Amino acid sequence: MSKSIGKILGAGNASTSMYGSEKNILNYLNQYDTSNVDNTYKNMVQNAYNLSNSLSSRPDYIYSVDGSDAARQRMENAVYQSAVDKLSPQFETQRSQLETRLQNQGLSVGSEAYQRAMNDLTQKQNESYTQAAYNSIIQGQDAFTNSLNNQINAGTFQNNARNQAVNEILNLLTNSHSGYDVNMDKYRVQSGADTRIAANKAANADAQQAVGMNFLQGAASAALGLFSDEELKEGIIPVGKLFNGLTVYLYAYRGDPTPQIGLMAQEVAFENPDAVFVDESGYLKINYALACR
Repeated sequence: MSKSIGKILGAGNASTSMYGSEKNILNYLNQYDTSNVDNTYKNMVQNAYNLSNSLSSRPDYIYSVDGSDAARQRMENAVYQSAVDKLSPQFETQRSQLETRLQNQGLSVGSEAYQRAMNDLTQKQNESYTQAAYNSIIQGQDAFTNSLNNQINAGTFQNNARNQAVNEILNLLTNSHSGYDVNMDKYRVQSGADTRIAANKAANADAQQAVGMNFLQGAASAALGLFSDEELKEGIIPVGKLFNGLTVYLYAYRGDPTPQIGLMAQEVAFENPDAVFVDESGYLKINYALACR
């Protein structure tokens, strides 16, 4: 009842309908064409599915490089063998030249001087092989590191090149909206409007009830000064009920167009005679403090 009175008195006027701006954006979103974006995503999803089924057998992606100890050893051996291939012919030539020189000096094969000279040459050659082996470790490790880095760089470049097309598509889609995006935007707009409207309705109801209660309390405080005789009123319209069942009316006193809200003395007298009395003028008045109990 008090809500109805408060509403009639103009309380609680917060908007409980969708704003024009909300309607405009929803109308725009409802007409937004997402078919191109949706089809693009659909193609990408299908390609992703196909790719996932063939990852282990794809030759166009680099997933690993050979950084094993065996690979390092192969590189060191290759460097050492390269050095041996260069040294061996030189050593053969040195040995042949030494043999010829010793024979020219009259030293026979097997003699002490001959054997000492050949042993000296063999020792020098063995030292050269040892140095080559040492160098092969250092150079082999460097070569292995360079080879490993080259493999990594080549694999990275190849993989990045393979992903370039996908990245270009994603960049082109950055500012485009899919059907899902648009529906989520519509949900957010509609949800925001619904929340605001519900809050405004609740605020209106609270305001209307507060105004209605204040009105009745004011009427009760002026209990002995309110004429409520139906004979003095016109334009009577029922607008609600009190908790005790009495009807509340909108009306105006005869000769005064000002709208009023209150009870009808005749009805109150029927339900609660103690709340009604006759004024000296002969018209009925209501004790609202008693009538509103």
